[in-house]
Amino acid sequence: MNRALYKSIIFFFCGFQILGAVSQNQGTLIRLAEQATVVGPQVSLGQVADVIGENKAVVEKIRRVSLGKAALAGKSLKITLGYLKIALRRDGFSLKDFSFEGTETAEVLTQSRDFFPSELLPQVKSFVVKELGESPQNVEVKFMGVEKKITLPAGDVKTIFRPALSGKYEGTLLLTTELEVDGRTVKVLPLRVLVEVFHPVVVTKKMVEKGERFTNLNVGLSRKPTSLLRSGSINELGSVIGRTAAVPVISGTILRMTEIYDPPVIKRGQVVQAVVRRGNVEITVQSKAIEDGKAGDKIRVENTATHKVLNGKVLDEKTVLMDQERP
Repeated sequence: MNRALYKSIIFFFCGFQILGAVSQNQGTLIRLAEQATVVGPQVSLGQVADVIGENKAVVEKIRRVSLGKAALAGKSLKITLGYLKIALRRDGFSLKDFSFEGTETAEVLTQSRDFFPSELLPQVKSFVVKELGESPQNVEVKFMGVEKKITLPAGDVKTIFRPALSGKYEGTLLLTTELEVDGRTVKVLPLRVLVEVFHPVVVTKKMVEKGERFTNLNVGLSRKPTSLLRSGSINELGSVIGRTAAVPVISGTILRMTEIYDPPVIKRGQVVQAVVRRGNVEITVQSKAIEDGKAGDKIRVENTATHKVLNGKVLDEKTVLMDQERP
């Protein structure tokens, strides 16, 4: 290949990459604070200035630019805007891609504090309760795993929670929080928590035998977490009191409709009214039920005059609505 052409191609692609890198930084704002607190032993740009830009990856890279050693614990040093610009150029950034605001000189104090993730429990619960749309008394949040102490700069700590990737806020949950000290992000912290949502359900107070009637003495309402609830759980005592057990039920059982005897409203051999509806016309014929059925069940009935057998839906203890065919 022609050497001149080769150089032109290399220059084109290298220049394109450089321009691409520069364009990523365009519009980035750096605002130097008057005062900042760091842990040490090093000071990064993001610890003393706010870095604002659309490209998060580039912003994070700029925040990590080293400004040198921190002062000794309890001491402070001064960092000027001019020195900050020198550090940016040293790391290969072009100053024309930035705009600058804030003070000309920042006083940077080296001072730290011990921080435990459990301190965030009230904020975590408030965030989860809001996302769930539940009442606070129905939600319980616990941290999982071994808690480890972390070191943060001294100052006022605030949190910003990121939405859970799963979109779910019940059960085992991984939350990510950004920790801010005096308005600047100093750490991104993953939190593993267990979220339980409690609901009132009907629970047996003692053993209930098959055929035994449910009363206030053997059943009551109890708050249980969703993780323990079974499909068909009952949350109203009125749906249970006075009815009988379909099977033996041990003490502490969360009752379901399948464990409650639901007697048929129509029994086999019973004389019923078979109803056929066609538009505004209703025809009623005396029939006999061939099988048991509860309200809403499909059963067979026999016309007592013609002995013709058809299917119908149980409406009440005396009436069956036929399937659009005269019995």
